[in-house]
Amino acid sequence: MLSPVLVVDDHQTFADLMRLGIDSQVDLTCAGVASGVREALELARTVRFDAAVVDLGLPDGDGADLVADLVRLAPHARIIVLTAHPRSDVSRRAIENGAYWVLPKRGRLKDVLVALREDRPGPAPVPDCALSPRERDVVALLAEGLDAQEIAARLHLSIYTVRDHIKAIFPKLGVHTQAGAVVAAARAGIIVLEPR
Repeated sequence: MLSPVLVVDDHQTFADLMRLGIDSQVDLTCAGVASGVREALELARTVRFDAAVVDLGLPDGDGADLVADLVRLAPHARIIVLTAHPRSDVSRRAIENGAYWVLPKRGRLKDVLVALREDRPGPAPVPDCALSPRERDVVALLAEGLDAQEIAARLHLSIYTVRDHIKAIFPKLGVHTQAGAVVAAARAGIIVLEPR
């Protein structure tokens, strides 16, 4: 049975590409596309959805508040938030309001699809000391949307060292993806999704 997904984004081209990406999967289908908060709520009241991909920057309202409304309408649904500013206060509120994932909008479709299929973004919180100081640096930069090459340049490390750090972070946080590491680290208090 196909799992229906709502897409909420005011950029038509991006929304259309997200719809195509979802509809190309054997286990997912796009239940509808909305370009704003009002339209998203109307759609959410009329169609069944198991997940939603929500852009936080919407023209007619607050995306973080929309997350809370969608969770009330469908408590079982996985709400995946896309944002150009994953460390913002709005991103933090989206998590508090029930978002399962906060992903950078410039990220990969693959990460969105992983998030749509995961039941939960991560395990119970882990102590801050579970990660080394350098691993905490790496996961903080992952939260900013940087890839391994960009992190290597920022920290003056080799790409291979950064990849080793990322591989070490996954089992410590009990995750399998970089996006999962960011969310698990945020929920554990290792990083804070707000401006420094």
